[in-house]
Amino acid sequence: MKRLLLASIAFFLPIALAITIVVIATNGSSSEVEVVGTTHSFEIPKGTAERMKKGLLTEEILPEQYTIGRGDTIVVVNLDDVIHSFGPFTVRPGETQRMKFDEPGYYFGVCTVGNHETVTITVV
Repeated sequence: MKRLLLASIAFFLPIALAITIVVIATNGSSSEVEVVGTTHSFEIPKGTAERMKKGLLTEEILPEQYTIGRGDTIVVVNLDDVIHSFGPFTVRPGETQRMKFDEPGYYFGVCTVGNHETVTITVV
């Protein structure tokens, strides 16, 4: 009986020690892996609202439809003198907004920059 107990301890002790080391090393964190993606940057130039008001804006500063990958980040920099919206972003003058998209899906919103009125960001 004593031999069986010692054999059991000798067998299970290394396993218990290995589990303890893994738990300590991961600090009890979940098994989810952080997805690191690409950063997509857009800049709204100074004077954009004024050019739009005069009908002079012909280039597309921000796209009407944009597809990104899971884990990607969109950064919008507003160098203009007025507040602008781009999908889920509302960016005040001189500010930068950033958003990381971890979940696949569709993100809709208004666009105040460009010839389109709405924006759809698709995360795949």
